Amino acid sequence: LDLTYSFNENKVISIKVFPTSNSYSKIDTDINIKLTKNDKEIFEMLKKIHIDEITSTCIKKGYNNLSDCLLITEQMSASNVEEAKKAIEAKGDVDLSKTSEQANENGMYKTEDNDGDTYFYRGDVKNNNVKFAGFYWKIVRINGDGSIRLIYNGTKPNSIGMEASSVTGEKGAYNTRMAGPAYVGYMYGDNFKIKKSIELNYIDFETNEKYWFSKSYEFDSNTNKFKLGEDKIESTFKELGTKLNDGYKYTCGALKGNIDCEYLVEMTSLTSDTSINAYIYSYVPDSYENATANEISSNAKTILENWYSEKIETKKQYGENVTKYISNDATFCNDRGLYDGDGYSVTASAIKFNGLNRIEYEKTATLICQRDDDLFSAKASSGKGNKKLEKPIALITADEIAYAGGSLNVINKNNYLNTETTYWTMTPMSFMSWRMLSGVYTMGLEGDLTGTYVKDTLHTSVGVRAVINLKSDVLIKNGTGTMDDPYTVKLAS
Repeated sequence: LDLTYSFNENKVISIKVFPTSNSYSKIDTDINIKLTKNDKEIFEMLKKIHIDEITSTCIKKGYNNLSDCLLITEQMSASNVEEAKKAIEAKGDVDLSKTSEQANENGMYKTEDNDGDTYFYRGDVKNNNVKFAGFYWKIVRINGDGSIRLIYNGTKPNSIGMEASSVTGEKGAYNTRMAGPAYVGYMYGDNFKIKKSIELNYIDFETNEKYWFSKSYEFDSNTNKFKLGEDKIESTFKELGTKLNDGYKYTCGALKGNIDCEYLVEMTSLTSDTSINAYIYSYVPDSYENATANEISSNAKTILENWYSEKIETKKQYGENVTKYISNDATFCNDRGLYDGDGYSVTASAIKFNGLNRIEYEKTATLICQRDDDLFSAKASSGKGNKKLEKPIALITADEIAYAGGSLNVINKNNYLNTETTYWTMTPMSFMSWRMLSGVYTMGLEGDLTGTYVKDTLHTSVGVRAVINLKSDVLIKNGTGTMDDPYTVKLAS
């Protein structure tokens, strides 16, 4: 290819070369560039280039838009995108009371989200892989606004385990505190007070384990923790009886080796070998509005946004910063709607969030977020959502896992979201006052939805697996969506 440019002033010449036929794919060729001024040749350059093979069926068919390609690929017999949508809709609703494997459901299906029709992948899907910004991703769904939801899948095409389940490559707590219902929040309020509960039965003791007990305590306003007094003693719970009568009534409870406590247990009487009647002192919001105010970031949010700043914002793709590919308007749901309880108190009964009712009791799911405060969007959003995210990145929801084929405590290894390790969702589950534990849902080791305490005290590893959204007008550069040939994307010209 010979290109000649003539000019009489300083210019920057940008040259883009595109093959006009697939017969020119996967070849090495030359571009000869001549630059002349005032009819006198001043520069000549021979540039060797490599043109990749075009493997994408969508490109060959003329469907360059990624979301259109996903629909057409799902329904290869369709003559256009609208026909493909109708064929997918004709498959009907999925059976969320079963795993995708139990229901024998695989491929793309349709439901609704806050923006309209969303087309999601379910089951043992093999053609939803994308390579973007130097990382591998799985496509979760085409959102109602046309953007495309991706979930992180590591630095190799076939990443598994924590490599696929966490942007850090290792575990991370959802929140660094868990002694209150506010800590199920992806963000939560900062208007906290010391509150004393009603007398309740606290059960989280082990008979022969040693705990610290004290006659007094203080509250450290710098750490927002309770601290046992200098008169503390160490004793097993089994030996506590007489010491309790001597006034050693304060303890950190389940935090057996600690003298600094997220919450304080004031024991009133022993009720069994492992339980007591007690008052709980905790540092919590004094209203549901304060508990769900989006002012303090969760630990998971902080991890993801720091990673985005370091690993995404610094990347370029085909000369463009990759953030130009990412939607600021797509939203993420941290559903703190209440099924039972007030959402902020330490009471004798559990506080249950709507996600628990759906996932555990009704065996269903929804991609529609009910509360505006729970619909998270980036600060750069054009108007949708609460605009509380510093960066357009968050976590998957338990509902999205259910649509993808997961079910509570049921093994389903043949599920494209299974990574053979545990990772967080941003769907709240419950808060149990009698153990002072707040929990959210996680994806389990064997493709099963599970519940996990937000501080990860009982599990050895929980990953922080990123979710981002590509803009609706992103185009395919190449690929078929398989692990070995993932989709690569480019910006619309």
